Amino acid sequence: MRLRVLFAIHGPASDRTAVYRTVSSKVDYLREQGHRVDLVTADDLRWVSPRLDPVCLPPVLACKGVSRYDVAVFHSYLGYAFHALHPVLDPGRRTATITSFHGLEPLYFRALAHEGLRQGRPLSRRYRLLHGTVMPRLLRASCRASDAVFCLNSSEAQYLAAQGWAAADRVHVLPNGIEAEGFIERQPRTAIRELLFIGQWLAAKGTRYLVQAFADLAAREDVHLTCLGTGASEEVVAAAFPESARARVRVVPSAARAQVYDALRTADLFLFPTLSEGFSKALLEAMAAGLPVVTTPVGAASDLMRDGHNGLVVPPADASAAASAVTRYLRDPELAARHGAAARATAEAYRLGPVCRQWADRLYSVVDRHARDARGLERRHDAVL
Repeated sequence: MRLRVLFAIHGPASDRTAVYRTVSSKVDYLREQGHRVDLVTADDLRWVSPRLDPVCLPPVLACKGVSRYDVAVFHSYLGYAFHALHPVLDPGRRTATITSFHGLEPLYFRALAHEGLRQGRPLSRRYRLLHGTVMPRLLRASCRASDAVFCLNSSEAQYLAAQGWAAADRVHVLPNGIEAEGFIERQPRTAIRELLFIGQWLAAKGTRYLVQAFADLAAREDVHLTCLGTGASEEVVAAAFPESARARVRVVPSAARAQVYDALRTADLFLFPTLSEGFSKALLEAMAAGLPVVTTPVGAASDLMRDGHNGLVVPPADASAAASAVTRYLRDPELAARHGAAARATAEAYRLGPVCRQWADRLYSVVDRHARDARGLERRHDAVL
């Protein structure tokens, strides 16, 4: 079976973004299997401000001949216009459709809203209207019209089923994978000094609690922190820290793969107090590198992490707990080494090749089911006639 496959994402075509790298790996795998695959990004669709992407990108995509493909994989909201116009654009229901999430937007919105309330800065009315009211309705309609919904962790799957966005048998949890070069070798540590955070400098990444935890640690311990891939300038990130801790903070706004691997190789501990995730590539890469991890039970961490076995899991929005967990590793490097080794063993199950193969097998099953459903619909139509 040779398929023509369309992937559409609402992010840029940049190897420095996790979504693009994740989708590109699946595109490459399917092409190696002999399929014809196209990847459309926001760069191919955008014609106005990025703030209007949820409104403007889906109609542009719907007009790009989606029905020429055997299967279209829509990133999040990108499929709602095609699904709404399905009777016109694909009256024969030729194209199987999949809505694929790289982090479920309503869960992200919920985390951001809670953080805004904690800081005394509630989200704007416009943001609440678009992302708290309009977007969930569009996503739900698109998911219900899709042949399948792919998500990244069990919490998302439970949400999709509980909210009635898709029947449970059409929701599939398919994790991210990690390249072979991500399993880097690190020298054994006799002391922990270098802490690492990888992620955009956004409230939903728990940056407020990262700052508080590190400020607490820096006041009493000989530790340093690298913030990698922040997307924000060195000045902006440094200004978030107390002046007394700034000299111990290194900021790298944008990092190529080699820089990421170098940072993982030289770090002693991965500190990731995030508030919202789908399946963090940064977390998985830190685990594959054998780093002891301090993180929150958010997104795929709930599926990956066992507190006290392959890392230390702390409550979200709790800087004190994060600092205490880091201190525990500082006082017991042998514990850190054991947890790091267990984290690496966990990551072994997420090597990119098998993960892409699992993902492709699920894609084939969706296409087969769509074909069976279409044949059944034709037979019922003929019987009526």
